[in-house]
Amino acid sequence: MFSFPRRVLTPVAAGMWVVALTASAGAQRGAAPQRPAAAGQVARPPATGGGSDAREATARRLCTQCHPFENVVAIRRTRAQWEATIENMVGRGARGTPDDFAAVVDFLSEKYGLTAPSTGGWSPGADDKPIVDAKAVESAEPLWTEDCAVCHGKDARGTPKGPNLVRSLLVLSDRYGSQIGPYLRSQHPKLPSGKILEPTDTQVLLFAHLLRSRLNDTLRGAPMFKPGNILVGDAKAGATYFSGEGGCAHCHSATGDLAGIGGRFTEPVNLQQRFLFPAGVVSARRAAGSRPAPVVRVTVTPPSGQAVTGELVQMDDFNVTLRAEDGQPRTFRRAPGVEVVKDDPFAAHVALLEHITDTQIHDVVAYLWTLK
Repeated sequence: MFSFPRRVLTPVAAGMWVVALTASAGAQRGAAPQRPAAAGQVARPPATGGGSDAREATARRLCTQCHPFENVVAIRRTRAQWEATIENMVGRGARGTPDDFAAVVDFLSEKYGLTAPSTGGWSPGADDKPIVDAKAVESAEPLWTEDCAVCHGKDARGTPKGPNLVRSLLVLSDRYGSQIGPYLRSQHPKLPSGKILEPTDTQVLLFAHLLRSRLNDTLRGAPMFKPGNILVGDAKAGATYFSGEGGCAHCHSATGDLAGIGGRFTEPVNLQQRFLFPAGVVSARRAAGSRPAPVVRVTVTPPSGQAVTGELVQMDDFNVTLRAEDGQPRTFRRAPGVEVVKDDPFAAHVALLEHITDTQIHDVVAYLWTLK
């Protein structure tokens, strides 16, 4: 439970209380906070906004000593983030009682919190995947346009000057600026203008929301997702990659298993999905009861006992579950001495994703599309 030490915090110069919260790009780029009352002066009591919630009045009283309240709540946050923000305020000398701050956290978390939308008990992706605040994305747009779009593009998918951030593992693993912030401050090169990025905590959070929004827009089922024309590659270059660097010809043949594959799909985007993520397509085919498809198999050999082989059901660092030849599931603990050998018919496709470029993907798809 969130709590503060049971004591009244002693007054500290209000100028020490700085919370990096802003409502607009202009405010984030250096707009001065509301000046607190000078020593010996009586500050005007802040407006309560007409709300009936006493916690709101407390929040406005504490926050508006240094900031317009609208700036404070401009970006929605999770409860943990509001707790960290209030703790930061306390550490910088915010004046109030423990009950005051606990009430502020409760109010901000309820009224201006981030909560995941209901998905009927299931949603794709990591359990802790970030929630996007639309207002934060809107506030980040001018910052992105001014400093980032020239190299990474408006949609963050990259240009000849900068990489595709939608496919960045750093962006994918980021949680509200946890990875993006340190990178921008210590590793990001100078901008083409010569400017060195020195983002505030709030700017980092804004960028994190915007990049996560851009990533979500690429997911099938997203409101913004619209398959574009992906037949933009060089078919001849694709044939060369297929037979050479890509290693595709080790398992496939344009005159064998892939003969006529371009005519089996009505949309190039579906052919691209089949090329990059064949396991998902095969799983759907098996579920529909169509022709037999390859499966991932695993062999488990205990320290003493006979090896057991079957279709892989689930495997992690602790256990492996397979469906044996008799159709029954069996689970083995991955203890010392237990040997586990995985036979994945799609391993080459998984490995390919680590190094294939967008251009090479487009080239190969263009080539496969010609195999009518």
